[in-house]
Amino acid sequence: MNTKFRVTLGLVGILVSLIMMAHYIDIIPDTETLVRESRASLSETIAIHATALVQEDNYTRLENDFKFIAERNNDLVSLALRRNDDALLAAYGDHETHWQKMPDKYSQGAQIQVPIWEGNHKWGELELRYKTLSSEGLISIIDNPMIRMVSVLGFGSFILFYFYLGKVLRLLDPSNAIPSRVRSALDTMAEGLLVLDHKEQIALANQAFATMLDKSPNDLLGYRAGDLPWKDMKGEDIKKDERPWVQAFKTGEVQKNRMLRLSLSDHQWLTFNVNCSPVLGGGKKHAGVLVSFDDVTLLENKEIELRKSKEEAESANEAKSAFLANMSHEIRTPMNAILGFTEILKRGYVNNEQDSLRYLNIINASGKNLLDLINDILDLSKVEAGHMEIEEIQAKPHEVIHETLQVLRVRAEEKGIKLEFKARTALPEIISTDPTRLRQMIFNLAGNAIKFTDQGKVTLACRYLPDNAQSMLQIDIIDTGIGMEKDKLNNIFDPFVQADSTTTRRFGGTGLGLTISKRFAEALGGDITVDSEPGKGSVFTISIPTGDLSGVKFLEPAELEQETLNYADQNNMAWKFPDARVLVVDDGSENRELVRFLLEDAGLSVDEAENGKIGADKALAQPYDVILMDVQMPVMDGFSATRLIRKKGLDIPIIALTANAMKGFEQQCLEAGYSGYFSKPINVDQFMDLMAKLLNGKSVQKKTSTNLHISEKTGTSTPGSPVSTLPPIVSKLPSGNQRFQRLISKFIHRFKKQLAAMHQANQQGDLNELASLAHWLKGAGGTVGFDDLTEPAARLELMAKQKEQFQVNVILQELHSLAQRLVDPEKETSREEISDSITPSKEYPLDHSLQTQTINIIKPVSSRLESNPRFHPTIHRFITKLQEQVAIMNTMLQQQNMAELALLAHWLKGSAGTVGYDDFTEPAKQLEADAKAGHIKNVTRTLQYIQDRVDAIVPPQITDTDKTGKHPASTKVA
Repeated sequence: MNTKFRVTLGLVGILVSLIMMAHYIDIIPDTETLVRESRASLSETIAIHATALVQEDNYTRLENDFKFIAERNNDLVSLALRRNDDALLAAYGDHETHWQKMPDKYSQGAQIQVPIWEGNHKWGELELRYKTLSSEGLISIIDNPMIRMVSVLGFGSFILFYFYLGKVLRLLDPSNAIPSRVRSALDTMAEGLLVLDHKEQIALANQAFATMLDKSPNDLLGYRAGDLPWKDMKGEDIKKDERPWVQAFKTGEVQKNRMLRLSLSDHQWLTFNVNCSPVLGGGKKHAGVLVSFDDVTLLENKEIELRKSKEEAESANEAKSAFLANMSHEIRTPMNAILGFTEILKRGYVNNEQDSLRYLNIINASGKNLLDLINDILDLSKVEAGHMEIEEIQAKPHEVIHETLQVLRVRAEEKGIKLEFKARTALPEIISTDPTRLRQMIFNLAGNAIKFTDQGKVTLACRYLPDNAQSMLQIDIIDTGIGMEKDKLNNIFDPFVQADSTTTRRFGGTGLGLTISKRFAEALGGDITVDSEPGKGSVFTISIPTGDLSGVKFLEPAELEQETLNYADQNNMAWKFPDARVLVVDDGSENRELVRFLLEDAGLSVDEAENGKIGADKALAQPYDVILMDVQMPVMDGFSATRLIRKKGLDIPIIALTANAMKGFEQQCLEAGYSGYFSKPINVDQFMDLMAKLLNGKSVQKKTSTNLHISEKTGTSTPGSPVSTLPPIVSKLPSGNQRFQRLISKFIHRFKKQLAAMHQANQQGDLNELASLAHWLKGAGGTVGFDDLTEPAARLELMAKQKEQFQVNVILQELHSLAQRLVDPEKETSREEISDSITPSKEYPLDHSLQTQTINIIKPVSSRLESNPRFHPTIHRFITKLQEQVAIMNTMLQQQNMAELALLAHWLKGSAGTVGYDDFTEPAKQLEADAKAGHIKNVTRTLQYIQDRVDAIVPPQITDTDKTGKHPASTKVA
């Protein structure tokens, strides 16, 4: 209803209410009441007249008078005089028909009866029947005079008021006080405008504000602005005193830039920037407030989106920063091994071929680790860019699984945990999938399981799930590792994310493996899910479709177990080739050398060429069975050389040996005339398998020998054992260095004590203690150059954890024999008997930050700057200075001159790191603090710690290329 209609109804209601009130208090006479009163008076008069005539017994006259009276009163229908015995003495009209008895009543509706008394006794009564004053039912309501009057006055006044108010409201309309051109200008404004009075009622609203509420400006007139659902920026209701227009009206001050929200019916809201200005009226009083509403909802939404984007960007930046930090650590770890062991090989610290092979294996493994990291990054970048390509070919899933487990088994054995495969059901021999991606998924998930499992086992359980729509191959990777909280499981598949920040610090890793694996599984039409419980382990499940299995053979679990044994035997296989000649064309000398070594070791003849021109000339000059040719080379590239060879009519196999592994490059090689393609870095097994296919090579069983004969029943050596004829074991450390001699001698002495403790723990059945001692030996033996002890110690730790008593006895006997063969450089003989009565010693353990752990073997100390010959003279001068200063420190300790000792420690704290001896920085810092605090006991231990590391320093060798041209005297310390 509009305002005019509402006001009109109100006025009509007031008028009707006043009329009815006037009627109720008898201000307006009631005609029906007057008629009833006149009828009552007439009835009493007739009754008096009838009483007089009855006393005269003049009933004839009485009837004539009744007739006369009835004819003179049209409302009177009938009347009669009835005696007490119900006898009618006189009557007029058809009284019996019209009259209805009404005992104990004097009037009812249109009937009146007047009693007639004779003395104190009732003689009879006069009965009068009148016409009905009103109709019955609905007609009686319509005929009611009051209703008719109210209806006529109400309807008439409504029409009059409606048109009258139309004129009045037009005269009183505030909008008419504003010229139409000004109102039009207000309506064209983008921001909403209101003029409010002191009661918050809207006196004026422009079109913009009305449109926001889906109303017209006229509909808002008189509406209270405070009744609208206003909220603050927190979504809470705003009290009246906090509304800006109320504050502006009370204080008379302008309210600027107040932020309010207006809730809408569809669970949305509008956000306004509100400004309020008081409006002066007569007498310089504030008559109202002008309020402007600037809709900033879109800006707020954009601000929310920007804030969300900022938070996501910051989160992504933090994740990538953490990733870069992790990646830096992951890259530096294998790089440290590669550079470190390469440096050892360069310096000639290796005494035998066995040590060289061990170092090269470490370098090889570290290089593969780096390659895996690079592949992970490249794979992720392809996935993120949407360029990941999946191929679908025929593959044997059990072979993929076994090949992957073979690679990971060494890692599991190093940690002393089992790695096993179980077939839950019969498996299809061949499925349609991408074997490379499947292998990578298994490698990532099983590798993670091994990394996060310190004890127990990792199991790969595989099952076939038939389905009419799409059959699936399901692989469960089950571990007994640290597990994860349930709320972390949704995040572990995000890039650069691990379940806990402490996970990265403790276990390392880039956080890419799970992300890439899940993307691979989804690309293959499957998925990867996880279930985990902290402290109990995790189960990662790979599900991939098998494709059409029509005619495919299924392998039972027993057959798959035999396949596992066959794969284990492959480690003892070697290649045998017929006489053949191979030409290796590569501009990298190290690449040619590697390929030459592999092929000549297999009995093949190898020629080399450093570019395509020389390679083509040799290929055309003499016959070869296979040519291995790089692509990018100086003088002439591989494509040009291959085309030249093919142009001359040679049809021998030419294999592209290149580091370009991009998709599509193989096709370019084939189009250029190559017979095949092999990417670098070289996978030795795959490379030799390729050469065997090209040259008809065959695999043969390696010859193995046993150095120790063990009784199957007792686990001890037999009398005919060849142990006594085995050569002595010499440490790989330089035996000419006196410091290393003392270090080796200390280890041998310690090892024999620990070996006695191992025997004792075994006799007492304490296999956990035995495993701990074996773990010490696994690390300490290789540190001092006795690599022969590392592998038996690792096996002993594993067997002790698995409670394999027989194997424990065997390995202890083996270690006993090895101990007798260790060469002590400080003694004449190395056949010293093992003493069972000596308990393990502990070297000056520090009780604060420098405290050593159970392994107290001191490693050689070298400078991180020694790889640069320019620093060698500086390093040697520091070594000389260091020895002098440490001697002075010992003197100050004897004199208990802690102040001077603190100054010397301060010098060492700054100088050692400058020349690359970071091993001394923390001990020097601790020594300075202890000296200042006067803790003589701690000073003694810390100084001894520093002295031992000074004795273990390995100075760099001075070469003729040194700028000084002289060898400082400090070289004698070696």
